[in-house]
Amino acid sequence: MKKTKYIPVILWFIILTGSCEVLDSVENIKPLYRLTEETTFTDAKKTEAVLNGVYTAWKNSSINIFTAQTMLLSGNYTTTSSIGVDASINRVDVTSSYLSSYYRAYYSLLMRANYLIKALEADFEIPGLNQARRTEMKAEARLQRAMAHFFLLRNFGQFYNLNSDLGIVLQEAPLTGTPDNPRSGVLACYNSILLDIDYAMANAPISARSYGLLTRDAAKAMKAKVLLYMGDWTEAARLALEIINLPTYELETDFKSIYGNGFKSKEVIFSPVSIYPAHIDRPGSSTFSPGPLLISTADKSVGDPNDGDPVTGEGFDPRFAYAHAQDNVALMRPNNKYPFGSVTGEQANSLFILRLGELYLIFAEAKAREAVTGVDSEALAKLNAIRYRAGLLEISTSSKAEFLEAIRIEKQLELFGEFNEPWFDMVRYYILGDLNISDLKSEITSDNQLILPFPDAALSGNGGLIQNPGY
Repeated sequence: MKKTKYIPVILWFIILTGSCEVLDSVENIKPLYRLTEETTFTDAKKTEAVLNGVYTAWKNSSINIFTAQTMLLSGNYTTTSSIGVDASINRVDVTSSYLSSYYRAYYSLLMRANYLIKALEADFEIPGLNQARRTEMKAEARLQRAMAHFFLLRNFGQFYNLNSDLGIVLQEAPLTGTPDNPRSGVLACYNSILLDIDYAMANAPISARSYGLLTRDAAKAMKAKVLLYMGDWTEAARLALEIINLPTYELETDFKSIYGNGFKSKEVIFSPVSIYPAHIDRPGSSTFSPGPLLISTADKSVGDPNDGDPVTGEGFDPRFAYAHAQDNVALMRPNNKYPFGSVTGEQANSLFILRLGELYLIFAEAKAREAVTGVDSEALAKLNAIRYRAGLLEISTSSKAEFLEAIRIEKQLELFGEFNEPWFDMVRYYILGDLNISDLKSEITSDNQLILPFPDAALSGNGGLIQNPGY
């Protein structure tokens, strides 16, 4: 007779509320036969704590450390140690502990979200929690589930091909045993993501109760991003423009203020609260140095190519100079986008998962692609708004192809070192026929390198999961 491994209620509550790391593989999390919603969600305070645990999962160092390594894929960053060498040559090691921890951390987040969603949908009363707040909390959890699925899909699935069978394993309910779950097709993954986002757009809080929380507008912004990846230019542009025109968010007048204000910036759509010592460890590109692609692009942005001074930053794009010029960065802090140190109670390493500057460029690209020929004037205006904020001259171009490339370059210079958008832009533009990706990164010789391999640990724990081609 199979023995059941029980998880004590108090331990499970600690895991769900984010007070400790989930150390075991997601595939090895045992069913909670003795744990019921009634024993965990005994009042509103504990239920809110579980939701906070979902938010806390975004600060997991396993997510952020490997996100930095994925920035090596594009050549925007480079490593000077043994860490990330496999990513820098676009041959990610399936046995990498960083890869495995990254994959597991996202499914841990999904586990937390799903358990909360199930409890909120259950037919029992939670003392002190009214129905309106109960619905809002469910929407916040579902939006985070959508985001986790989306970030998994764009890393491990052929997100650029709606007809592909190579999506990811969707987790839309709490685990009830050791699974043998096959991956879903890409379109099925997007449908699941959009279903959760649409629910959040209708039911999440109208305004955030505090920093670092999600709202209906955040859901709308996330949908614009997802639809851009799906190729729905018209709807992506419409939603992005709605976000841009809201009074809720506002471009910082000086791009440096984004990083100085951190998660409190008026430009932030979603950035987890990060206050030392409960801060985000090694976020974004803070552990790596600029690579040849980023250096070259930033140098061409201002003045003549190859006239940039890496010490003073003169001759480079102002955003690059601020982040990486030697005169601007402190010892052991190679990226000024993460300016906060280790002072108790102060901001430390805010991570920008989604901000308004990106929505300007989502709108610009979607409108540009929607146009049959030439350059869309609204798209050009939004692109130049970002350039103006950076202290750059406006651009003008008559070719649709040139304009699309200008948008990609602007996203690279605006978002480098944050949540790795420039890499996925490279992949999307390549798939859409706008560029030859090998010209940007010579190590990429096969389409198999456009997505990550599943870690060996995931394959051994899930008999239904099939490895990505080429690994």
